[in-house]
Amino acid sequence: MRLGRKKKQKSGRFSWILLAVCVLLLAVQAAGIVDPAEWRVQDARYQKGGLVSPEILVIGIDEETMMEYGSWQNWSRTGTARLLQVLNQNPDTAPAVIGLDIGFFGESDAKADEELAQAAAVLDNVVATSYASFGKKVHEGEDGSFSTENTVLTYEIPYEALRRHIRFGFSNVPVDSDGIVRHSLYRISRGNGESAYSFAAEIYQKYTGELPACIQEGEILGYIPFSARPFEYYGSETAGLSFSKVVSGEIPAELFAGSIVLVGPYTTGMMDAYYTAVSHDIPMYGVEVHANILQSFLEDNRKAETGMPTRLFITAVMMGLVILCMGLPKIRYSLLCMVLLLGAYWMAVGAACERGWILPLLYPLASAVLVCAACIVLQYAMERKAKKRIEGIFGKYVSKEVAASIVLGGEESLKLGGQKKEVAVLFVDIRNFTPLSETLLPEQVVEMLNHYLKFTTKAIFKNQGTVDKFIGDATMAIFNAPLEVEDYVFKAVKTGWDMAGAAGVLEKEMEALVGQKVGFGIGINCGEAVIGNIGTSSRMDYTAIGNTVNLAARLEAQAGVGEVVISSSVYERLRGRIQAESLGKRNLKGIAGEMEIYRVVGINEES
Repeated sequence: MRLGRKKKQKSGRFSWILLAVCVLLLAVQAAGIVDPAEWRVQDARYQKGGLVSPEILVIGIDEETMMEYGSWQNWSRTGTARLLQVLNQNPDTAPAVIGLDIGFFGESDAKADEELAQAAAVLDNVVATSYASFGKKVHEGEDGSFSTENTVLTYEIPYEALRRHIRFGFSNVPVDSDGIVRHSLYRISRGNGESAYSFAAEIYQKYTGELPACIQEGEILGYIPFSARPFEYYGSETAGLSFSKVVSGEIPAELFAGSIVLVGPYTTGMMDAYYTAVSHDIPMYGVEVHANILQSFLEDNRKAETGMPTRLFITAVMMGLVILCMGLPKIRYSLLCMVLLLGAYWMAVGAACERGWILPLLYPLASAVLVCAACIVLQYAMERKAKKRIEGIFGKYVSKEVAASIVLGGEESLKLGGQKKEVAVLFVDIRNFTPLSETLLPEQVVEMLNHYLKFTTKAIFKNQGTVDKFIGDATMAIFNAPLEVEDYVFKAVKTGWDMAGAAGVLEKEMEALVGQKVGFGIGINCGEAVIGNIGTSSRMDYTAIGNTVNLAARLEAQAGVGEVVISSSVYERLRGRIQAESLGKRNLKGIAGEMEIYRVVGINEES
């Protein structure tokens, strides 16, 4: 039997397939195809909320306020002036900073404008908003070519009387492509070398006397670590710090002493609500988004997002570790290692976030799972191919049952490479084949041999033997190799007995087929033999060699037509289970000394 040595080639082919899968996954990550999914997984891991700073309070222009005062356009400046007067009426209990997330752009009613400006001037603790609109600006080159750049097209600021007494910062908040707020814009260029800072940054500067550290270090855009969920700065969704209640005195102004107070829309009708990283299902009002940004400044809670090269490196390392895990000898160990690896990474990214790093989540974890699945599929495919190869190799030499056992056990069950093993060896040979073949046509000789070999093979397979080889008109069979066979010596003898018992039927079939009577003799021996692959790398035979095999061949030569001749070793092992008569001691070719041999005359199948 020949064993093809293609395992390394197939393994190499599957390695290339696995490499292609890894490269494809990295390419998908680099292209940002599933970035929104990555962001949402990061949101779930990194954004917790529930850590509201007691320094920050939000006064909301809510439904109750709108119902009491009417249309916002009619009272926005006078109402806001009244709120500032209430909050700043006692300098000892006044807020440290009042941030108005309200756009007072351009003059309106002169009296209302002056009233608001005067109210803001009392304690110099007010910060209001500006607003920038962005777009592409077209530039024409000297050569007539055109180019575009993203820039600030317009920048709206509070009206002149008000801005003399306040600071102001832009209220623009960038929204990611999936409609979620995750980042804060810290600074923009107004042109002519002038910079404008965000609303939260200006409040921080008013509160501390300096810009946030991140802006001082040159950062323009930052990740928002949300400290609060919707309504948590306000109090609750149904009962919070209502604008109208503060103005009326129902909520005492002393509550806001020394704190940072943000005032802004708190009703859906004012169109200032966003879905955020901390809450995908409940929108957060813009004033609370600014409150979250401000709190991150106060706590210097900065989160650095890794760049694409680092993210690709992390994903590649994860995939490499998964491949190592999948190389473990048993799949259950591989999967356990995989679960531990994914769990360890999940915990590691949490620890990294605490230290200020936002690491990728979905890409490494999903890539790890997909590579794991690819490894399983490829390993399954390799095993299927190996089993088919084994089945193809042994399918013509052993019974279906033995072949199935070999396939189930895989190549390891064969223990290839040579080993000593106890076996029984059977030879069966046509008597007087040479003179018989000389009387027949070549086609008749081949037809006769095929019929005879089919007959012997069927008997061998029936008793779980392995056809080792066909040697001209002889058949060699092994019992107890390549797989263990229970009671293999008896099964070898039974095979010979079955052949002898059916010899009459075969004789009639041969006579009808080629017009000649055909008989055969059988020799059986048992003992230790060397089993394994014999040959070269280009051609191998799975066979048995040794004195046990040689003696079985010599015994077959002693058998007459229809006789089963066995060695004394076989006879001693099966004493009481077979009936045999001694043929005396004989000198066998190539065997030193005389050896007693036996002819089987019956077997006890029940024993």
